[in-house]
Amino acid sequence: MVQASCLCGDNVITWDAEPAFKFRCHCVDERKLTGAAFALNILIPQEAPTVIKGELKKWGKKAGSGSTMFNHACGQCGSLLYRTSTGYPGVFTAKAGTIDSEEDPADTYVPDIEIFTRSRAPWIPAIEGVLQESGDFSKESMAALGF
Repeated sequence: MVQASCLCGDNVITWDAEPAFKFRCHCVDERKLTGAAFALNILIPQEAPTVIKGELKKWGKKAGSGSTMFNHACGQCGSLLYRTSTGYPGVFTAKAGTIDSEEDPADTYVPDIEIFTRSRAPWIPAIEGVLQESGDFSKESMAALGF
């Protein structure tokens, strides 16, 4: 069982599915959402996590693909806990930085792929040996990841 929470602790979620894969996203939307140069994400093959504390605020934005990305965040502190997309039904994307663990999630959830590398900050090197996509996931990269 994995548990994640927002910065203020008002919201806590859990899930028990193994990750399908982990990815580092360099898209402009993730930069705006996180205030960082990239986001470390975990694709979980479950419709949604279980909310065990609090009530997340949900809002959506149409992506360039035409799909709507829904963001599930704390209404108090604004922490983004996970995302869902109409383009990828039956899965959710957990934000690795919200995971409550004694181990650093950045050590545990090493990316299998990087996406939107065309937007990667020039001072961030590619992760050696990891699939690279200039845009969103391709059919080929999804197949290579076993998804």
